[in-house]
Amino acid sequence: MKNINTLQRKIMLRVYYVYGLRLLLAPLTLHLAVLVAAVYAVGHFVHVAAVLRNLSGVPVGEIAPWLMRTLTHTEGITLLVLGAAILALLSLPIQLPQYRATTARNTQMV
Repeated sequence: MKNINTLQRKIMLRVYYVYGLRLLLAPLTLHLAVLVAAVYAVGHFVHVAAVLRNLSGVPVGEIAPWLMRTLTHTEGITLLVLGAAILALLSLPIQLPQYRATTARNTQMV
């Protein structure tokens, strides 16, 4: 009896291990990890409160020129990280239906 319980425990441990790896390496998980890392990096490189404070002092009709002037006078790494965050955010709605379709297909197989 002890052998059967030990064998079941080992099998289920391996099943959970494979399931965890599958979740960790899923495209949606990796996509969300890139998005979270990019948003964190933007917060690290940019003093968001100062940007919002400066934005509040700009008249409404001058927001677009102010934004262009701000983007052209920022550092390259900040632009790269901001671009990665925007790209990840905009491509997330494209990724979600593919994830749902894959999940639905996998549950039908079981």
